[in-house]
Amino acid sequence: MTYRSRPVLRGNDKRSSYVGLNDDDIALIKALGFTPKRYPAETVIVSQGEVSDRVFLVEAGWGCISHELEGGQRQILDFALTGDIVMSQSPAGNALETFVAQTELSVLVASTKTFSLAAMKSPRLFSFILDTLMQHRAAIAQHLTNVGRRSALARTAHLFLELRARLERIGSVTRNSYECPLTQYDLADALGLTPIHVNRMLRELRERKFLEFRQGHVRMLDEPGLTKFARFERDYIDS
Repeated sequence: MTYRSRPVLRGNDKRSSYVGLNDDDIALIKALGFTPKRYPAETVIVSQGEVSDRVFLVEAGWGCISHELEGGQRQILDFALTGDIVMSQSPAGNALETFVAQTELSVLVASTKTFSLAAMKSPRLFSFILDTLMQHRAAIAQHLTNVGRRSALARTAHLFLELRARLERIGSVTRNSYECPLTQYDLADALGLTPIHVNRMLRELRERKFLEFRQGHVRMLDEPGLTKFARFERDYIDS
């Protein structure tokens, strides 16, 4: 599962790539044994079902968390972006989901024991973890609602708005545009649609002058109108 950082900067805290953690927090994390790793795009970092006792802090790039089904199908549960924490294991120690580098991905990785030790040594980091647990639950509720109840067009719009809100918080949005390395197959697996259906939804969003998605680049044409249409409320991203 993916846990997201949130802005809790106060006083003279220095902003780092982890929204909500300052440079001292990151220094503590590295001092306690978190190892920097870089994975090429499309690398399977953790496979569903394998024994895994690792926690990943994303420093740069996009990751994909999915549940694998028989016949080669998958349901994408979430995307891991800069500042996110990814941990996926059952009490028995087996990975519950597959974690893949969508693009080249830079992370800090450690055992769950090391991660717990870091949390105990930093009240700020401990608070950060509790906060992200609650916010992850809120995000998964939105994703479930997308697949279960929103129309195909609304769920597509909702996902693009969510990604924009998350990227905006880490400074990766330029005016009304952002880079998005997802293919129509990725979008289909995240939205519970077929790639052909996704293509139709993208065309309709463009024809309604809501947004354009071309060659890995998203441009919002009418963000207020799109937000109203998708009934997107970004409190679960910003809170």
